[in-house]
Amino acid sequence: MTIGAMASNEDIGEQTSRVSADGLVQRARHDAEALGRLYDRHYPGVLRYCVHRLFLREVAEDVTSAVFLQVAGGIRNFVGLTEDDFCNWLYAIAGNQVNAYIRKTVRRKALLEAAVRGRFVVVGSSADTDHLDWSVLYQGIAGLSDREQAIVALRIENMPYERIAAVLDIKPTTARVAFNRALKKL
Repeated sequence: MTIGAMASNEDIGEQTSRVSADGLVQRARHDAEALGRLYDRHYPGVLRYCVHRLFLREVAEDVTSAVFLQVAGGIRNFVGLTEDDFCNWLYAIAGNQVNAYIRKTVRRKALLEAAVRGRFVVVGSSADTDHLDWSVLYQGIAGLSDREQAIVALRIENMPYERIAAVLDIKPTTARVAFNRALKKL
């Protein structure tokens, strides 16, 4: 087998995987098992996003549950066709749920104070982040606007600017500039 044939086999496998994932999204409108598989695929990422925005795992778990309840209630009316469409919709719902939680609760100040005092959870920390002073970082993030916090949290999840733009309904360039400005503020 030549290198070109191997590359095209990999491309075919990737395309097949994408088609399969897209089919899963389309089946989820009427198939609880398909919706459950989407939940299993995307729950960890949405939870991490919520933890990065809300700082406390218990609160993030509650908000993540609300996100997936809203997804379950709205999946029949979801108009997207691909897994990328689904992810954009899912993270837009997650961002809206986080923002609603922040707006509706007077506990926002208590959450941030707890994060500053170091009572927070970092999901998926690595050796690269062990040297960070997380309380100072979270204090800085708390000083950002809601949109900047969302962009920083999504970039922490290694989400590309194009997807962040779709989630927040902004242009990719705007997402990139806002992220860089947020980093300068931090």
